[in-house]
Amino acid sequence: MSAFLFQRRPRVRGSVLLVCLALLLALAVGGMAAAQITTLELRMARAEREAASAFHVAEAALGEAEAWVEANALPTMFVDQGGLFAPPGYGESPPWRDAGAWDARNSRAASAAAGGSMRGRYMVEWLAAVPDRDAQGNVLSPATVDIYRITARSEGRASATLQTTYARARNGAPSRLAGRLSWTDLGI
Repeated sequence: MSAFLFQRRPRVRGSVLLVCLALLLALAVGGMAAAQITTLELRMARAEREAASAFHVAEAALGEAEAWVEANALPTMFVDQGGLFAPPGYGESPPWRDAGAWDARNSRAASAAAGGSMRGRYMVEWLAAVPDRDAQGNVLSPATVDIYRITARSEGRASATLQTTYARARNGAPSRLAGRLSWTDLGI
């Protein structure tokens, strides 16, 4: 039995240690990659949530602006300041295209806010006065309809700019055109 204990064993040169270290390194690299992917997914989810919030704030500002037009707007009020603009001349850029025009002097603040971090602003442009017509094209008197372009923008980490074309009958006369005529997300 003692001969068995004192037999010469083959020399182990640390191959098990190297295999374990390589396996540990592979697991560490995999863990770091998973952590980076998770961090990226969290950033993407936050950006998506902020974009949705920005859209909702801009939509609320648009609704507030439409309510303001319905209650207050007269074509003589549009003097190119305070968020109320006359139609731009031929070849001129509308005011909402200028990023610097979204300040307190040139746009109106909406009361709607998302969690206190985002604010909405809007601009209203009076475009034209048109006679109201029936389905056959006959002019309905005395209804004259004012056409407005309303642009709303949210301010915050993300932004959204929405625009509607809105019609309002003068003097409260009934009109088949009154209300929102079109809606678009400007993507700026």
